[in-house]
Amino acid sequence: MRVCIIGSNLSALTLAKALVNQNIYVDLISLNKNQKVNKSRTIGITKSNFEFFNKKIINIEKIITKINKIEIYSDNLKNERILNFQNNGEQLFSIIKNFNLHQILNKSLFNSRYYKKKNFGIGSIKFGSSGE
Repeated sequence: MRVCIIGSNLSALTLAKALVNQNIYVDLISLNKNQKVNKSRTIGITKSNFEFFNKKIINIEKIITKINKIEIYSDNLKNERILNFQNNGEQLFSIIKNFNLHQILNKSLFNSRYYKKKNFGIGSIKFGSSGE
């Protein structure tokens, strides 16, 4: 089986990696060869999604920051704590930098024989038959 994915964002790369892990051939079509990923943007994921990602997609243990406690304060209430999330010191969720996740997915996919990335510049994709 061969699947074509259009785009190279984190969702597309994650889907590609999940399919490659199932020995399915993936052609990923990207408009930009050198897509710039914001190095400061992050994603928060729940503990269960983190565990699923590690088991089914790729191990991200080294690139996450585990969050065990969240406290929210208000300046209007004289720094009174208005919310407090904690789970006896256990992980609530994790934060991952988009850039790091992009890197680890791209590197893993690049090394797979089931994966092929095709880059197209804007204007190089033509639709319709050549006889028109």
